Amino acid sequence: MRTIRRSGAGRKLFASLLCTVSLAACGPAPEAGQETAPTDTAAQPVVYGTDNRTDVYAHANATLRQRAQKSTVALMNPSDYTVGSNGNVTFNASPLGTAYGLCSNQRFLNDLTPAFCSGTLIDDDLVLTAGHCITSASACANTRFVFNFYRTSATGMQTVTSADIFSCTSIVVRQQVSSPLNLDYAIVKLDRAATPRFEPAPIRAGNTALAVGSKVTVIGSGSGIPFKIDDGGSVRNARASTLDYFVASTDTFGGNSGSGVYENTGYTVAGILVRGETDYVSSGGCNIVNTCTETGCRGEDITYVRPAVTAYCAVAGSLRLCGTTNPPPTTTFPFTATATNNATVNTTDKTVTLAAGQTLQFGTCTLPGASGTGDTFLRLVNSAGTTVASNDDSCSLLSFVSHTATTAGTYTMRAGCYSSNSCSGTVAYTIQ
Repeated sequence: MRTIRRSGAGRKLFASLLCTVSLAACGPAPEAGQETAPTDTAAQPVVYGTDNRTDVYAHANATLRQRAQKSTVALMNPSDYTVGSNGNVTFNASPLGTAYGLCSNQRFLNDLTPAFCSGTLIDDDLVLTAGHCITSASACANTRFVFNFYRTSATGMQTVTSADIFSCTSIVVRQQVSSPLNLDYAIVKLDRAATPRFEPAPIRAGNTALAVGSKVTVIGSGSGIPFKIDDGGSVRNARASTLDYFVASTDTFGGNSGSGVYENTGYTVAGILVRGETDYVSSGGCNIVNTCTETGCRGEDITYVRPAVTAYCAVAGSLRLCGTTNPPPTTTFPFTATATNNATVNTTDKTVTLAAGQTLQFGTCTLPGASGTGDTFLRLVNSAGTTVASNDDSCSLLSFVSHTATTAGTYTMRAGCYSSNSCSGTVAYTIQ
């Protein structure tokens, strides 16, 4: 489920070209106006079995409606909306049918498409989303988090005002890696508290796998449209041995990236929607929703929430998330290096002992006391000298690594530089 950032007049043409070749995530295109015609609610082919996407006003479950209304955000660029003189917001985007070249029998054709990703409020001023949705400090600065982006009826939208739009001040923690664990998450800090008007969603306790077959719900802006609730997904592969992500049959689209995925017992956040099957396919000159059986196609990948929370609590404090407002203490060591060939030779090393299940985080950025000059490269090796984790550019040219030990033993942090470059800095690390 790829997310493509665009801005300006070129988005409309670009989106139509992408949809023509049936890519997994086509994006919105600008067109003024917020109020739309009635939503088509007829059942159509969707990603997995029956289309379970439901507008917020029409969903029967009060708790899930509350999660959508009070805890869910749409990620947008500043150009995707206009604030009027009265403070009310209108959205600058094409209807779904136009943006994706959809056939006339598809659902939600008239919904506008200004969002490029979704997210969930998890603390007073913290939003959880996918790491690929916000990749850098500049992306953070250019992202807005919009609450109240949902329908109140088939023809009406909840009024969005400037008070419902928040800016990103920093990326507190972020990962987008495929090895040794496949993780894709970010927790970002807003410019002000969203509470008490909005409510953080509760996080699933513990760090255990979801049961295969258990039901899950996704809430977000699939294909950029107003929030939809899909409560019909089920877990296909829990990946209990790695606990990095699970695979489920959720009816989700590009724009759902970053959406909160809830377990259907206590409706706590269990994961973050990050990627999945192709959304739209061509059908006689227009596009339709890709049709898969409930057990067909690849499934949708959902990063477990616990690694994101653990990473956050290693660098910051939160009573709600960590049980304390004090961040854990960090230990530091300095280094100066040159020609380290990506931290494989001529490095400054520090060895620590980890128990199975303990998490080591170290970096020239992110952690208190960390710093760096030049293009740093960090590597973690086990007692056999095998690399178990590494990072080059987590924070621009600086580096950050988070690794949870699967076996007890000694591990060595190697601080160096990218390629044959020279660099220096202070590596900070924590063990939890």
